Amino acid sequence: MSLLKNRWITRTIFLLVTLVFASILFWHVSSAQGVARVHYRVLESLPMDNARLEAQLNELGQTGWELVLVDIGNVTKPAPRFIFKRVEQPTAG
Repeated sequence: MSLLKNRWITRTIFLLVTLVFASILFWHVSSAQGVARVHYRVLESLPMDNARLEAQLNELGQTGWELVLVDIGNVTKPAPRFIFKRVEQPTAG
């Protein structure tokens, strides 16, 4: 009889722990909908003359892109890559 009682207690505790875990997971997923999303963009070929490069960088900046890294590649044969980031805020509603 004691073995049956121990199994019942063990199964009840397991069920309660599972329900608590599931409710925490559900709460976390539902609250994550209001989190900002981050997008990255890698451009490998931007114009290299200063006026055109500045114009293109300004255009990207006006649309919400922020320059976060310039990777020049190999020193002997440079091939710059421009890495941009944009944070998209969640919409209310």
